[in-house]
Amino acid sequence: MANLLGAKWKTISAEEKKPYEEKYQAEKEVYLKIVGMEKREHEAMRLLDDEQKQKTAMELLEQYIQFQQEAIVNENKKKKKEKDPLKPKQPLSAFFLFTNERRAALLAENNNNVKEVAKITGEEWKNMTKQQKAPYEEMAMKKKEKYLQEMEVYKKKKDEEAAEHMKEEEESMKLKKQEALQLLKKKEKTENLIKKTKENRPKEETKGIDNSGS
Repeated sequence: MANLLGAKWKTISAEEKKPYEEKYQAEKEVYLKIVGMEKREHEAMRLLDDEQKQKTAMELLEQYIQFQQEAIVNENKKKKKEKDPLKPKQPLSAFFLFTNERRAALLAENNNNVKEVAKITGEEWKNMTKQQKAPYEEMAMKKKEKYLQEMEVYKKKKDEEAAEHMKEEEESMKLKKQEALQLLKKKEKTENLIKKTKENRPKEETKGIDNSGS
């Protein structure tokens, strides 16, 4: 059958072939447009899927940044509450230096009665002369001077650590903002492609229908 049709086709003139060829060409164009539309629809669906993934990534990134910021705030609050073991201890006053010196003996004499010992040392200190207090006050002064020197070193170190920590946080936030910006740009590009595909689709469908009708 195919051979007979092929032989018959060869015998007819170009003018006779023309209507068939035009019809074939029109149907071919409609077919190609339908296939093209299907491909674009498939691409649009893929882009939508990518867009959703990017949106999820952005949401996760925003949540992570917020979580990290809250963690930093909580960490700073925790650090303020916790005592730093490296921080120099406040020096004792002259009175407490005297009290520490007398405490052991007085506790032994007063059956470990702390309240009574505190009362006795208070009275003794009150009744001491300036000359008697002088050694303790001199010792307290030296300890205070040492404490101030140690605090100066401690504060300097803490300031350096805080500055370094702040620098690291700024670098980290800068990097995260760059990553977020890249995701946003990619998202905008995807949205534009989807929008363009949706805008072209009705025009192509209308054009395809017109061509098939003619």
